[in-house]
Amino acid sequence: MAEVIVSSFNVRGLNEPCKRSQILSLLQKDKVSIAFFQETHFRSGKIPNLPPKNFSQWYHSTHGSASRGVSIAIHKQLPFVVLASSSDPEGRYLFVKGTIADTQITLANVYAPNRGQVQWLIQTLSHLSSFKEGIVILGGDFNVSLDPSLDSSSGKSAITHIRLRRLKLALRKLGVFDTWRTLNPAGKDYTFFSHAKSSYHRLDHFFLSSKHAQLLLQAKIGNITLSDHSPIFLHFSLTTLPKRKWNWRLNDTLILDQTNSQKLASSLTEFFQRNNAGHTPPSPPIVWETHKAVIRGELIALGSHIKKQRSHAIATLLTQIESLELVHKQSQALSCAAELIDARTKLKNLLNVTSAKLLL
Repeated sequence: MAEVIVSSFNVRGLNEPCKRSQILSLLQKDKVSIAFFQETHFRSGKIPNLPPKNFSQWYHSTHGSASRGVSIAIHKQLPFVVLASSSDPEGRYLFVKGTIADTQITLANVYAPNRGQVQWLIQTLSHLSSFKEGIVILGGDFNVSLDPSLDSSSGKSAITHIRLRRLKLALRKLGVFDTWRTLNPAGKDYTFFSHAKSSYHRLDHFFLSSKHAQLLLQAKIGNITLSDHSPIFLHFSLTTLPKRKWNWRLNDTLILDQTNSQKLASSLTEFFQRNNAGHTPPSPPIVWETHKAVIRGELIALGSHIKKQRSHAIATLLTQIESLELVHKQSQALSCAAELIDARTKLKNLLNVTSAKLLL
């Protein structure tokens, strides 16, 4: 069995190259294969250049103005073959269906409006009902706390219980279930903090088709770091997936650093001195080919060491943010909020190093 990780993230704008790079770096760290984005702010006909370094397939639903917009990105190692797609001209939903290793799947990404969201969602679910095939993964920013007593820190919702019941009925009719709530029946966690109301809410959801419930492995909520929403994650299993291929490429930034450059130069000098000594040194072609393997090993070891240091620093900051968020969700203390802002700023600065490399 192979594990596939899907994420959903209201990014609050994805036009800025640096921010886009930071978000994609975190997705790569989390080994995400399918990414749902809301509020991309991509305009119709003015979608930025999205290099296929990690995510080779992109699908978009855009709006005429720099607002709304939803996108779905597929990792280059996931053998996804698209069959059909559907979107609305308002840039609020995007349906894509296809196959992954001969398994039919439908990906549905939604970004509901702040007002009239229940009626809009019911209509959108009706469209999805006639479009879907195979495994259904429905996710996005619903702008709704389905169970206010658990999904809101205030325990209240501006949406009436009658409307919430209608929405839940529409979801059951579609044949999907709330993955996080199923695994955490009495749990309280949130994906959005409202500064205006000083309250937390779980507005972002992942639903999976009920007849494929056995595929569900994990559903979790991330930390609020690069947006005002936290990303959410869905882990599910597929029977067969091809193994990922790995190709080595020189990381140019390693040799731009003076210390690294001197270390590599010293290793090269030592290699050629050692292999050209003696009465019968090996032929130059053999020495040359051997040196390439040796220096590549040096570069891989150096790059791995730097990557581990940076990954450890990022993981430490994410753990700190998670702890601070847990305290803030319970107390909403001003001192804790200030520490959260400081930790998030440090994380962005650390991610900027990776962003600079990608931009270079």
